[in-house]
Amino acid sequence: MKIKGIGFDIDGTLYNNISMYLCTIPSFLKHPRLLLHYSKARTEIRKMRPISNFRRTQAKLVADSMGISEHDARRIIETRLYEDWVHLFHIIKPLEGLHEGVAELREAGYKLGVLSDFPVQNKLKFLGLEDWDCSFTSETTNYLKPHPEPFIELAERLELKPGEILYVGNSYEKDVLGAAAVGMKTAHLSSRKIRNSKADFTFSRYKDLFEYIRNLN
Repeated sequence: MKIKGIGFDIDGTLYNNISMYLCTIPSFLKHPRLLLHYSKARTEIRKMRPISNFRRTQAKLVADSMGISEHDARRIIETRLYEDWVHLFHIIKPLEGLHEGVAELREAGYKLGVLSDFPVQNKLKFLGLEDWDCSFTSETTNYLKPHPEPFIELAERLELKPGEILYVGNSYEKDVLGAAAVGMKTAHLSSRKIRNSKADFTFSRYKDLFEYIRNLN
C-alpha cells in the first residue's frame, strides 16, 4: 500500500531528550514528589481499559498516591507540569535536518501529523515546526500509546488508512509496536539496533529517514 502520510511523535523524536532532561532538572528538584507520582500514574494508565475520562483518571491516580484531593492533583498537574514545562521549548532546538525534511515532505504532497502522549500546546511553535495537517495529544482519545486508539485517531484525522501512514517515534514499545499493531509502517529513531525489530526502518539521523521516505513509493 502506498504511503500517503507521515506521523511523528514529539518528545525525544523531534528533539533530543537530553535537552529536556537538562532543562527539567530545576523542576524536578522543586517538585520531585509530584513527578515521581505522576510517572507512576502514567505507567498504570498504559495498562488500563476501559477509560472514559483520561484527565480525571490520571488525577485520581496521582491524588490517591500522594494523599491529596483529586481537584488539587489535577490543578498541580495542569500548572506545574503541562503549563510550566511547555515554556522550556523556547530554548530547545529540533534535531538536525527536521525543518528542511518536513518542508520537503509537504512539498512532495504527504499529509503530516503529530501524535504525542503529552499535551502539544505551543511546543511545535517554539520548535519552529508548525506546518501540520493535525497535531494532538493521545489524552484526547482517553488512552496513551501503545493503545490502538491514538493511532486510529491519527489515521482518521489525516483521512487515511493506517496502512497508508508511516509513524516515526523514538520509543520501541510505545511508538513502533503501537503503530505497527494497527497496521501502520514504522520508523524507529534509535542509535541502537534491536534484534528482530518490528520497525520497518531504524535510523539515528533524519537525513537517512528522509532518504528512506524518498524511496518508499
